[in-house]
Amino acid sequence: MKVSTKNIKHINSRLEYLYDNFNIDPIDEKIEIGDEDIYIDFPDEWDRDDSCYSVEDFMRYTDDLDNIQVVDNHSVISGNIRQTIVDFNDYYYEHLVPEIRFETDNYSMKIINNPFLIGIIASRDGIYNEDFGVFPCSNYKAVEIVYKGKRGSEEDDIMFIKSCLYYIASKYNVPMSIGSFWTWDDITDEQNNDSITVGESALIPYCRAMDYYIEGLTIEKADIKYLHLYKIIEYFSPIVSKKASYEQLNNRLDALQVIERDYEYLESIFNLAKQYQISLKDKELANTVLNECVDIALLFSFLPECIQKGISKACHFEIKDITNISPSIIESIKKEIAGILYATRNSIVHAKSNYTIIGKECPEEDLEQLNEFMAKLCECLFVWNSRQNKGLQLR
Repeated sequence: MKVSTKNIKHINSRLEYLYDNFNIDPIDEKIEIGDEDIYIDFPDEWDRDDSCYSVEDFMRYTDDLDNIQVVDNHSVISGNIRQTIVDFNDYYYEHLVPEIRFETDNYSMKIINNPFLIGIIASRDGIYNEDFGVFPCSNYKAVEIVYKGKRGSEEDDIMFIKSCLYYIASKYNVPMSIGSFWTWDDITDEQNNDSITVGESALIPYCRAMDYYIEGLTIEKADIKYLHLYKIIEYFSPIVSKKASYEQLNNRLDALQVIERDYEYLESIFNLAKQYQISLKDKELANTVLNECVDIALLFSFLPECIQKGISKACHFEIKDITNISPSIIESIKKEIAGILYATRNSIVHAKSNYTIIGKECPEEDLEQLNEFMAKLCECLFVWNSRQNKGLQLR
């Protein structure tokens, strides 16, 4: 389709509507008969070529702007077209995923760059800032749905989109998720211009688990982040258990300055070996590191409030007294927390595979807060590791 005598009046009228209602800058060049593309001057966009749309697409996108609507800060619907922001790694997508279109009886869907409807809403709402590299249109990728009939429910739309994103992720190993518009806070967060110098004494020796930690902090999904952080517990637990067993064995040998080593003494050595093997079992890993590496009184406040209250009730203490309670209660608290961490881990790993809830799992709505506790716990493990002699330090 080209600009013609039949459509040029409609095109100019729709451009004027964009200028008046969506903060689109008027273009200097006049639309002329024979033009194949329409240029949209989004505010603060850096590349003019990214803002050109075919005449056919322009007419489709502007067909029902009076009724345009934004849904859940991630989608824009106008007429029979929906654009929903998606997040993915550009490099992997461009190199691994072919041009792909999904067709069903109700939908036609494809992935697009420079989504027009997203761009005009971001322009209208001031979601851009050239100085910060935030552009109203070219910053976004979107799935574009064309409804083949009457639009169904929002839930149906989202289920279809997520089904398509899963197909791409499983087929081409490129994870994709529904994104959102930038917020004004994202754009205007002030840069920290303070200058500090960090000396060697403040640095903790590197170990491979630090990679898990950093990677975990970049993950947005709370359940996946939790598994990454739990992996650090699994990484440290064997060496923590081994060190504790060495110390117990040394204490046993030092205390027994005996000439005759009777059966009771030998049995105690066997028991130490059994305790070491038990400590390596999956359900004991968290308990092992909590017992040996952490001052739980200092970390307790990072637990979700519902977990704090549950442990307080189970272990018979007042939360405000956490720093002044007996060692036996501290031991019980650690055991309770270890059980919660392990149960939560299992509920995520074995989700929907006949997993039986045991009542210790962290509620889904509190998982973000539990991740804060996990991050602090991991930091304690790194410090613990740095204090060990080189023979026991993990690298």
